[in-house]
Amino acid sequence: MKTRRKHKRARAHHTTTMSALLIAANLGCHASAQEADAPKVEETKVIVTGTRLASRGFLAPTPVTTVDAQELRLAGTQNLEVMLSDTPQFTANQLSSPTANTVQPGQPSGTSTLNLRNLGPTRNLVLVNGRRFAITGPDFTTDVNTVPAALVKRVETVTGGSSAVYGSDAISGVVNFILRDNFEGVEINAQRSVDQPTRTPNDSVDLTVGGNFGGGRGNVVVSVNYMDRDGFTRGERGGWALPSMGDGCVTASSWSSTRPGTPLAVPAGQTCVSAGGRPGLIFSGSSNVPTGRIGNLPVVGSAASNPALNAALIAAGLQNMSTLGAIFDPTGRTVRPYAAPGDAYDLGPLSYMVTPQKRWMSNAFAHYDFSDRATGYMEAHFSSNSASVQIGPTSASGNFLFNTNNPYLSPQMQEVLRQLDLRETGTTRVTNGTSSLTTTPGDGLAVLNYNRRFSDLGGRVADTDHQVYRIALGLRGSLPDVSDRWLRDLKYDVYYTKARTTETQDQAGSISLSRFQNAILAQNGAAPVLNPFGQNLTEASANAISVASKSKITAEQNVLAGNVAGSLMDVPAGAIDFSTGFERRYAYSAYSPDVFLASGDVSGWNAARATKGSTTVKEVYGEVRVPLLADKPFAKSLSVSGAFRRSDYDVASVGKVWTSSIGSEWAPTRALTFRAQKQKSIRAPNVGELFGGQGTNGPTATDPCSSRAPLAQQTQAVRVLCEATGVPANLVFDPAVQPSPFITQVVGGNPDLSAETSHTVTVGAVFMPPSVKGLQLSVDWYRITVDDAISTLGGGGIQSVLDLCYNTIRNAASVYCRAINRDPITGQIAAPTYVMTTNANIGGIATRGVDLAGHYNFTRDGIQWTLDSNWTYVNALTFTPIQDLPTLKNRCVGTWGATCGQPVPRWKGTTRISMKRGPLLLSARARYTGPVTVDSYALAANPPALESLTNPKIKSYTWLDLTAGWEFSRMVNLTGGVRNVLDKDPPILGSSQLPSNNTIPATYDTLGRQLFVTLNVKL
Repeated sequence: MKTRRKHKRARAHHTTTMSALLIAANLGCHASAQEADAPKVEETKVIVTGTRLASRGFLAPTPVTTVDAQELRLAGTQNLEVMLSDTPQFTANQLSSPTANTVQPGQPSGTSTLNLRNLGPTRNLVLVNGRRFAITGPDFTTDVNTVPAALVKRVETVTGGSSAVYGSDAISGVVNFILRDNFEGVEINAQRSVDQPTRTPNDSVDLTVGGNFGGGRGNVVVSVNYMDRDGFTRGERGGWALPSMGDGCVTASSWSSTRPGTPLAVPAGQTCVSAGGRPGLIFSGSSNVPTGRIGNLPVVGSAASNPALNAALIAAGLQNMSTLGAIFDPTGRTVRPYAAPGDAYDLGPLSYMVTPQKRWMSNAFAHYDFSDRATGYMEAHFSSNSASVQIGPTSASGNFLFNTNNPYLSPQMQEVLRQLDLRETGTTRVTNGTSSLTTTPGDGLAVLNYNRRFSDLGGRVADTDHQVYRIALGLRGSLPDVSDRWLRDLKYDVYYTKARTTETQDQAGSISLSRFQNAILAQNGAAPVLNPFGQNLTEASANAISVASKSKITAEQNVLAGNVAGSLMDVPAGAIDFSTGFERRYAYSAYSPDVFLASGDVSGWNAARATKGSTTVKEVYGEVRVPLLADKPFAKSLSVSGAFRRSDYDVASVGKVWTSSIGSEWAPTRALTFRAQKQKSIRAPNVGELFGGQGTNGPTATDPCSSRAPLAQQTQAVRVLCEATGVPANLVFDPAVQPSPFITQVVGGNPDLSAETSHTVTVGAVFMPPSVKGLQLSVDWYRITVDDAISTLGGGGIQSVLDLCYNTIRNAASVYCRAINRDPITGQIAAPTYVMTTNANIGGIATRGVDLAGHYNFTRDGIQWTLDSNWTYVNALTFTPIQDLPTLKNRCVGTWGATCGQPVPRWKGTTRISMKRGPLLLSARARYTGPVTVDSYALAANPPALESLTNPKIKSYTWLDLTAGWEFSRMVNLTGGVRNVLDKDPPILGSSQLPSNNTIPATYDTLGRQLFVTLNVKL
């Protein structure tokens, strides 16, 4: 057996789109030529993802993409999601990856999920050995890094809806990790990888032990993994990662496609180009600065001011101040006009580009044959995952009350505050966290829009402890035949699984907004505890405002399922195969934030309310395959198949739903097979989508009412709407409306969500010419449509809501405009509701394209050659954000940006060529992703001139990876390689970056050249 496994590893192939016969044939071709010719294909029975029916040597109607253990070795990745993201059917997932330096309220941190067909991680179902595995949290996705990489035999991906076979969530497809569960011996696998720019190590060690017992009737496999990934910040990465950049107008002589230029002020009525400039990159930091900035001071001579206030501002030296206000010096006694962008604070240097992570994981698999007809089995998993998020210092930002005689201010600034107090009208309420105060004219209190970055408190750090366990107990075997023709070859499988996840997150570096408000006011005649002007933070004042916050996530999923499969009856063309079964799933989740997070009285981390909820579903399903012709002219085989599933949810808005599929396979010859399938799938809303408490986060976005909007979109129609939605007339298209590139949105659940419904059609062919042994080619066309898709309001988050309000619908009474809350003084998007983007059933999603794959292996002059190529052409990816406006569509193929998200190139593919001679293995792989255009241009009804935008296009990228291996013996194998051999830098972007690293780190390689070495020892 060990010799056979050695040959299988040596001849294993990369990614190939195929179905049951192709997988069975490939498993055979991994052995020697004599072994491959021994059994006939028709005699091989393999359970393949996409169907619960046993394979009988023909091609299943659903395309299946396969990645084997050899590719894991050659790719040199310690995280499975990195390897699968290279596969063209998958898209990167920015919020769940090693580069996801973010904390989403109520969502786990430090996990990795899969995004199939760019339809999102909740729309594909991850299985291990055909069963649901461990869960991440309230959305019940699977953290693929809980799957033991050392035990992976192959990964099968059904790239199309499979709800009728597997249940909810399988809209874009199913990813099934097939593990080695019959292992004997001891195996050690150790790997280290290092990126060249920062020399940051990533270490992983696996120990796998297995053996038989009970006279060979049973087997136990235990695998333990330890991974230690050091992180690094943007400051440590350096180069293109700093400084933080955005779009702007620069002098023509200073323009660069990768570095910030010298800003050029554009006179009113002109464009950047007509003013002699060029759209380019500029420094883009936060206007919340360490010495403090006052942002709502009326400009001298403006209608918002008066003679007395004008005189006070002039006396303070602020006669040339813009709407961005005034900035203090470090002492806090001197003030001057704020100058953008030079005075802005760069949050980038302290922020992680790759987050550090430590993980302990153990998996155990056991089975025992009680009899020839009954085998008991057990699967156990436990993992403890520690991860950290680090971002720049927190800030206090918003409207606060100050004493007009504040002793830390100069007399001139005290007079400015006194005039602001006298200018007030009526009663003004100022709310910050749990503090709510009022002020009236002449009461000695002035309202200031104050913005202070607490760099003297250090950066913000969130440490996460994520623990997962899962247990599965089952009994499988065979049942007696009812007769020779009816109900024979019966197999059964009954099992129960319980998966539970807990995550505790400790957050440091925050301040309490209510405590800050209290600390800047005089108390009982005593001077305020805190001097926020300049940098005069004392230990006492720091203790007065600093808080640490904490939250906990709990999620649990229980599954009870049973299945019977076999031959229903014989017909002239063969046996009618069937499968039928039941499944009951219970899902529960709770999120418990502390009082600071729950009340919103925290500045530093995203707040959210406590939440909990559960769902239960009871299901029955069936599947059948009927052979129509066999061994006939132009019909070596012809069959049809169908499946159904009835699901009964205890969620009133979902209730009882049906899913179904029908397919056909036709092989006119042994060399050529055609396949087609049509499926109806559903995805019920998960617990997080239904019951998630409302919380906030702050992605990068562009306010159409600010100066950050493209000049071509700063029209009179938008101006009128900005005024109607709360922006003061004199501040429309002004920098003060959006002084920071980040805008806060409120996200959360909706208990009235209904289920998504999808329809999938696939048509394809597989060609294996007998005249060219070892050659396998496939082509598959797919179309997936999702109706009533569950998403945030607007279908694309905060940017979609803003664009729908100001650039599409243009009606202040629309739900999208009403979702935007602005400060009436500054026009800024402000608390408490910011931009409401809570969950909703949007119009829908549609995508279609073609998968192409080829595999060729042959031996010449003692050298074994393998060539694998896997490509996807995406013809369409369209989001319809509003059900009532079906003609309004965001066509996102070939784009990226705030609305469409990660880049969706038309072409994406990989090609690998490998050669093996004796103990030597050499392999080269090319990874290609096609060109894309920023969605603000591609989706615009009247797009601006391309030359008026900054870096609006990303060219195609090809990365080259090299791997070499040497088998010292049957027991010792050494592999080393280099990813991104040519050390290609990622595309450098301004305001269209995702998220805020001057690029798109989840899609494009930000680590530069990476070296890895792997040692595999078998004892």
